[in-house]
This record gives sequence, structure tokens and C-alpha cells, in this order.
Amino acid sequence: MEQVISNQPLNPVQLHLLKMLSFTKTEKNLQDLKRILREYYIQQVEKEADQYTAEGKLGEHLPDEHLRTPYR
Repeated sequence: MEQVISNQPLNPVQLHLLKMLSFTKTEKNLQDLKRILREYYIQQVEKEADQYTAEGKLGEHLPDEHLRTPYR
């Protein structure tokens, strides 16, 4: 597991997660918590993508033509 060291203070979300993790006693509990957090962030990305789609912004920055280098 990768460790990240920072001199910045923890924000309220990080502090809350640390408190929650203090109750996580088993590997299964940890995996369940990871799954729940992953599902939450997936939902957030989907909501944002839906918003961009509704506003007609999704894909507007993409080129209209194929820009790959042709191989011979």
C-alpha cells in the first residue's frame, strides 16, 4: 500500500473517514467500506456526466475528424 505524506492539515471529510475507520475491525468491514465509497464516487461522476449531457457540453471539446497518424 502506498503512503502519502503531507504537511497539510486534514480536512473535515478526511477526519470523519478516520473516525469511521477506527470502527473497522475486519478485512471484510474494510472491503465493504471501500465498496460503498467507490459506489458513491461512481454516482457522483455519473451525475456530473448527466449534467454535462443535459447542457450539451459533453464531447463539445472533441475534434470532428479522426486525428490518428495513419500506419503504412
